[in-house]
Amino acid sequence: MKFKIILLLFSFVSLSLKAQEKKVTTFHRMLILNEKNELLVVKIKNQNIWVTPGLYQNTKQSIQEGMDSIAKTYGIKVSNIELRGIYGVKAPSKNYFSTRNLFVMKTKSKHSKLPEIIDKAEWVSIKESEKFINIPYVNWFIQDVFHNPKTIRFGTVEKQLIEGKLTSKIVEQFYNF
Repeated sequence: MKFKIILLLFSFVSLSLKAQEKKVTTFHRMLILNEKNELLVVKIKNQNIWVTPGLYQNTKQSIQEGMDSIAKTYGIKVSNIELRGIYGVKAPSKNYFSTRNLFVMKTKSKHSKLPEIIDKAEWVSIKESEKFINIPYVNWFIQDVFHNPKTIRFGTVEKQLIEGKLTSKIVEQFYNF
């Protein structure tokens, strides 16, 4: 009987700890510039969301392999890849934290195809990209990186969905390392 009670307690504690685990992810945002210094922005299919290409890191590929793979889905090759920002995105209501690495890179080619999940792609000036990209914190990260070109930037934002609208606020001011 004691063994069953101990086993039951152990199971309960294990499940409680599992439920309290945070979901932690890493996303690599690719800021791809063409020869005119225009940024590639993309619209996600069946959604009104504009962002830049990127990928969630997994253990099956290196960062370089992942970026090369994404670039290939657009029919381009990227070079001169530089890490320019490491930002945190918190979503307390979902017990979620994501690290967002921003990489600036160059391409000499124009996209010749689109990945299945992308509806449209446009090359726009960095300033113009603010009008396209409609996730506030993504815009903040991109503008911060390009306004501080000779350093790696850091900071954290918090996102929430309030009445169906995504809101964001900076909870750790952006800074240089």
